[in-house]
Amino acid sequence: MSKTRGTRKKQRRIVRRPTKGIPKSSTRPQSRGALLRQAPEWPLRECLLSKNWQDPHEIVQAVIARQSPEGQIAAAVFLIDLGCLGLKNGFTRLFSSQKEYRQLRNEIRERQKMAKSDLNLVAKVIQEAIAYAQSLGFAPHPDTRRGMQFLADADPDACKTPIPLGDGTGKPFFVAGPYDNARAVIAKLEQAVEPGGYDYIVPLSGEEELDLLDEAW
Repeated sequence: MSKTRGTRKKQRRIVRRPTKGIPKSSTRPQSRGALLRQAPEWPLRECLLSKNWQDPHEIVQAVIARQSPEGQIAAAVFLIDLGCLGLKNGFTRLFSSQKEYRQLRNEIRERQKMAKSDLNLVAKVIQEAIAYAQSLGFAPHPDTRRGMQFLADADPDACKTPIPLGDGTGKPFFVAGPYDNARAVIAKLEQAVEPGGYDYIVPLSGEEELDLLDEAW
């Protein structure tokens, strides 16, 4: 009995030894979060911008896609309101294949016509949208922070294309979307500009919207 017990102890010691001093694998797959943090340094794959981005009635979409040497694709997607609110929303996403990325592109194109664009132009559109919205009291959506890093190597000053803001003349123009708090937006506009110094479109779907119009008038 004592011999068997001693053999088991020795086996346990032998099992422990191989793990001691073995270096951590340098080829361990990186997490999706780590890859997304690296993605802004990857080469640019493509840049897309809403085809009618200069129309003051349009909410603009922009896509910046970058591809790693291993083939992963990461994309930053922005929802931009040049008329009033600036960067309304955005997200970043990592794709393990080109097929997955194309699926996102197709979904975006189903909602709005998109065209290939220059990175500097997209950066200028976003930069001026943010500055204009901040002048009216609206901050960029917090979910756009990571995506902004995808613009690190852009030079918006190199782009000479004029960016139409507001209604195209600089007058704030608010088009209420399904998730906008129209009452809060108009209250901020009332503080930011002179009475009658802005225009807006809100959906008339009930008494609350009619009350909002009465207050604004």
